[in-house]
Amino acid sequence: MKNTISKTKFKYIDTVGFTADVGGRGFHLPRDLAINSEEKVFVINRSGAIHTLGLRVSIMDVNHNYYGEFSKFGKNPGELYWPCSITFDTEDNVYITDEYTHTISVFEKDGNFLERWGNKGNKQGEVNSPSGIVCDQNNELFIVDLHNDRIQVMTTSGKFLREWGKKGNQEGEFNKPWGIALGNNNEILVADWRNDRIQIFDKNGLFIDKFGSSGTEEGDLSRPSGVCVDKEGFIYVADWGNQRVQIFDEKFNFIGKLRGQAKLSKWAKDYLNANPDEKRARESFSPVINIDNVEPHEESARIESYFWDPTSVVIDKNGHLLVLDSNRNRIQIYQKV
Repeated sequence: MKNTISKTKFKYIDTVGFTADVGGRGFHLPRDLAINSEEKVFVINRSGAIHTLGLRVSIMDVNHNYYGEFSKFGKNPGELYWPCSITFDTEDNVYITDEYTHTISVFEKDGNFLERWGNKGNKQGEVNSPSGIVCDQNNELFIVDLHNDRIQVMTTSGKFLREWGKKGNQEGEFNKPWGIALGNNNEILVADWRNDRIQIFDKNGLFIDKFGSSGTEEGDLSRPSGVCVDKEGFIYVADWGNQRVQIFDEKFNFIGKLRGQAKLSKWAKDYLNANPDEKRARESFSPVINIDNVEPHEESARIESYFWDPTSVVIDKNGHLLVLDSNRNRIQIYQKV
């Protein structure tokens, strides 16, 4: 892939978030986010394998308003165990994949539980650790069937419609796919995680194109986890293994990359102002720890402003890019200028 010279630049706007590992205003190891028709942002908090009190779905907006949360850790209907991805239908009902229970849970937009469907398996309509999910304007759900290395299309009630893909590295094949998104012309973009690429299909699964190859240079990908497209056709990839977001034009030319520029969020400032001892401790804290050359994940762990495991990207109605910064329990917001 050739790099292109572009005047397109991206400006850091804001940070929303705070570590809240027992619920309340903030996040705990969030995995995915999506925006409904009211511009409310729903964030899946997966929490930890041992500490599970932070597992829930948070509802907020980019202006730091927090509207509440729903669900909790568990295996019963209405509960979530390993929630992975989230989407909305045309009525703003919420659909959440669960990798552990091999199900899709359905909630109303205010969090009231409606139903759960799905069974583990490899037959049509069965899933094995569903990851990414997206809903189109016809209320068809495109579900990334992770361990079956395929995409399945189902109705909002779980009826099987069609499928494509199998394990491999050829066109139309997958190796542990993760994120999924709709393009401007109803294309389906899939983050083919272990193949280090993005694949593009029509809605019936016909292969259109692909881009990306393994590596750390500009335009290379390492375990991409999420993807989205803006109105101008720019493609944003959560380059999870390289701890960055990369931007490509509609012809898949590399345009730019983001490493993270976060500052303290309003929620974090509110907390510090209410806890003067911690505020004083914070004033003596250095957000950058000097390091030698290390791999990106370790670098992210030591530099507070950087992305640390960015897992999901989404564009809001104003064209802002929201990046879910998982290990920092925050969302970084950028604008194309």
